[in-house]
Amino acid sequence: MNRLFILYDSECNFCRRCRAWLGRQPAFVPLTFIPLQSPEVAWRFPGIGRLHPKKEMVVVSDAGDVWQGGGAWVMCLWALCEYRAWAQRLAHPALLPLARRACELVSENRHKLSRWLTTAATPEELRAKLDALPPAACASDGYCEPRPERSFIGAARERR
Repeated sequence: MNRLFILYDSECNFCRRCRAWLGRQPAFVPLTFIPLQSPEVAWRFPGIGRLHPKKEMVVVSDAGDVWQGGGAWVMCLWALCEYRAWAQRLAHPALLPLARRACELVSENRHKLSRWLTTAATPEELRAKLDALPPAACASDGYCEPRPERSFIGAARERR
């Protein structure tokens, strides 16, 4: 195996973030990312629609092997330099069902995750909010009062 083709939903913010993370990792096996919306999917992988790739992630090797869902994630991890040991653990028959179930849960809720990710503040927005907070009130004994109870995470949850 010389290459893995990763089919991902380019209209899904969660999928795009996963694709970006995978693309930043050093890999033993080169990864080629193909958006499901690309015409390349149909001519490169005829009949792939039977696997319902919009429902779960699909990975295809250059040798023609196909993995979906949990198995696809394990293969992606296997291709990465820093995560191959994790992939080998997750591929064990005792843990593979756990990996599959985790991927099913993420796949079933990826649109909710995408909405959450699009409302999350950028690092610059978080820095501006932190800078806007009043300084902690410190007593002469060096004890400082905590900052306001409402956190950025709590504020993000309230917006949902």
